[in-house]
Amino acid sequence: MKKVKVFILLIVIIFGSFWIYLNQNYATPILMYHSVDKSRVDTYSAVSSTTFHKQMKFIKDHGYRVISLFDYCSLLKEGKNMPRNLVVITFDDGYKDNFKAVEILKEFGYPMTIFLIVGEIGRNSFLQSERIMSFLENEEMKVDIGSHTLTHAYLPDQDRLRMKKEIFESKKMLEDNFSKNIETISYPIGGFNREVLKDVSEAGYLCACATNRGFSRKLNRFALRRIKVTNRDLGFKLWAKLSGFYNAFRKPKSPH
Repeated sequence: MKKVKVFILLIVIIFGSFWIYLNQNYATPILMYHSVDKSRVDTYSAVSSTTFHKQMKFIKDHGYRVISLFDYCSLLKEGKNMPRNLVVITFDDGYKDNFKAVEILKEFGYPMTIFLIVGEIGRNSFLQSERIMSFLENEEMKVDIGSHTLTHAYLPDQDRLRMKKEIFESKKMLEDNFSKNIETISYPIGGFNREVLKDVSEAGYLCACATNRGFSRKLNRFALRRIKVTNRDLGFKLWAKLSGFYNAFRKPKSPH
C-alpha cells in the first residue's frame, strides 16, 4: 500500500512539474506564412489557397480570437495578461498571391500583417504599390504592413552601416510611400544579433518577428518566435501549432 502511495505521489509530482513547465512556456501563436500559391506548396511556408481557407475555418470553428500583431505587441509592451485563445497571422516577403490570403481573411474578418521587402515592391512576383495601398485603404480587409528590410539581407552578416540602413531606411521608405506608421519588422531568415535588437529598438519599432531563433526561451517583443505553417497543417497538426505550447517542444536555434 505504501509503495502505491509513493507511486501516485511521484506521478502527481511529474505531471504537476510538466504542467508548470508548459504554463511557463506558453506563448501566443504567431503564424508565419509566405505564399498561398498552389504551385509553391513544396517550398518554405507556402500553402494552397484552399488549405489556407480550411486553416482559417478551423481557427473560427474552434473559438480562437485572431488579433493584429500591433495589438498583440501593444499588450506585451503594456505588460498585460494574454488570453489563452489569441492567434496572430503574418506573411513575409509580400508576394502577389498574398491578395488571395487577404480576400480569405476578409471573409473571416481576421487581421493580418504583411512584411514587405522594400526593394522588391512592384517587381516580378511581388505586390504592386497600388495593390498594397488598396489593402490599407479598405478597413474591411484589416491589413497592416511591416518592414522585411530593404533587400532581404541577412542582418547578422552586415556591417553596422548596412545593418542600420536595412532597418532604419526600410521603415522610413514604407512610411513615406504609404503614409502609415510602420511599427513592426520581420528579420530575413529569422536572423538577428544584439546589434540588430539595439537598432530595431532605436529605430522606433514596436516589435520584431523572428522564426524559432533566440538567445533564450524568454519572451522578447523584439525577437518574437513564430510558427511556420505548411500545406500539411490541418486537424491535429494545426491544433498543436495553435495550442500555445508548440514552442515549448521546439529546440531554440541560434539567432545568428
